[in-house]
Amino acid sequence: MISIVIPTYKRTDYLERLLKSIKAQTFKEYEIIVVDDNSPNKEDYEEVVNKYSKEFKEFTFLRNDTNKGAPYSRNRGIKKAKYEYIALVDDDDEWLPEKLKKQIEIFNNSDENLGIVYTWTDAIDEKGDIVHQYRAEIEGTPKKEILKGCFLPSPSVMVRKTHIQRVGLFDEGLPSCQDWDMWTRMILNNSECKVVKSVVTLYHKHNNGSIGLSAKAYQGFLLYFRKHFLSALKVNPVISAYYIYQYFKMRSKREV
Repeated sequence: MISIVIPTYKRTDYLERLLKSIKAQTFKEYEIIVVDDNSPNKEDYEEVVNKYSKEFKEFTFLRNDTNKGAPYSRNRGIKKAKYEYIALVDDDDEWLPEKLKKQIEIFNNSDENLGIVYTWTDAIDEKGDIVHQYRAEIEGTPKKEILKGCFLPSPSVMVRKTHIQRVGLFDEGLPSCQDWDMWTRMILNNSECKVVKSVVTLYHKHNNGSIGLSAKAYQGFLLYFRKHFLSALKVNPVISAYYIYQYFKMRSKREV
């Protein structure tokens, strides 16, 4: 069984598209947990909840009392989750029908050291054109690779609940890079990862609403580099040197 955790904010139209793609999944044994981060369009969400709570066997809707950010919403959903495997996805992304089935098959054929299963993913723009293809084939406990960069497309990731719990859930103090930080902590804690080598996840990129290289993004990168510098130094000193270079490069850009 799978718990699907969806943080959402002000985007009921995208949320409906995602829910339709979940409804089309060939694997049907799941619960859905939607966490609304205190969106101002409360009535729109009530309409969506009334509709989809009737279409899914297990549908839970939670609303934060104040706007607390996506990491808090993800953590709240994870704490509410009942099942062993957790599929994490943002409200504006989309899954193809075989996504959950392919991931759960890998988990079922692996031992308990496996903590993460991700998938190949296409990033598409608002016109539906593919703008980037995520085709990593990295598996095992790739500590060097995850410290070098986030190769796991976040809307594709399914995790074993006990593995994500033992590293302390998402860091709510990071303004960005929370997903990279989470996968880093899991892999450094010896969670193994495997990949579904077929495109079953669609990552939607938008002209607006994207963090991009905003102040939040820069701050998140800087905090990530500081947080994982010692780990990088132990795993590969070259990576730690790269962190120092990027840290001061980004700081100088923000100060210009």
